[in-house]
Amino acid sequence: MAFQPETENAQFAEGDNRFYATQLSNRERHTILWDSIFCDYKWIEEIVRDFFATPFLIRTRLDALYLGNKDDSKPLYAALISGDISGDVTYTKDLFFSCLKPHKLVESTDEILFDSGIILNISDILNCPELIPVDIKQLLYDGDKLSSTYSFWRDVDGAPRRLEPASLTLTKSRIPGDEEHFWILKLKCNDGPSGLEVFLGDWKKSEYGVH
Repeated sequence: MAFQPETENAQFAEGDNRFYATQLSNRERHTILWDSIFCDYKWIEEIVRDFFATPFLIRTRLDALYLGNKDDSKPLYAALISGDISGDVTYTKDLFFSCLKPHKLVESTDEILFDSGIILNISDILNCPELIPVDIKQLLYDGDKLSSTYSFWRDVDGAPRRLEPASLTLTKSRIPGDEEHFWILKLKCNDGPSGLEVFLGDWKKSEYGVH
C-alpha cells in the first residue's frame, strides 16, 4: 500500500495553534518534531550510518509535540523505535542519552520524561526486543478509536503520517497456552528500499498510563 504524507494535521489543532500549524512546511514540522526530543543528532546519524537503521517516532497525535500540550496534567506519550534489526543499537546507549533534551528516567520503566512534558518509551533502544513493550492504549488509540501517526527521521520533507488500518495486524501469540495478543506494524519510509516490520506488545505498567 502506498503511503502519502499527511497534509491535514492542522485539523487536530485549535485556535492560534491551528493557524500556526497551517503555516508550517512539512520540513519545518519534521524539524520541530524531532527537535522536541533531541539536542544533537550524532546518535541518529551513527545508527543510520553503521546499522542502516530507520528510526521513527510514533504516537496518537504527533502534531501535539510541536503544537504544545493543551493538558499539562497528562504527559504526551510517544515511542521511539530505532529501526535497527541487528540489535547493536543497545551498545549506543551512552551516546543516545547524551543527545537528548533535558529529561529524567521514569522508575521501573523503559521510559523517560522530558522537561517539556513528553514521556518517551525507549525500550527498543535499551533492549532491542523482538516484541517491543509499549502502552498500546496511549500509542495507537485516540479515545476508543484506533488512530495513530508516525514520522521517520529520513522523511525530512514529510509531515507525520496517519497509521493506516491496512498496515496494522492484531496477532495472537503462537506460544501454547499464551492468550496475549500483539500488534504488527508494517511501515514504509519515503526513500527506504523496503518496508519496516515492527512488533508491539501491550505493557500496562507505565506510571503515566491511562487504562
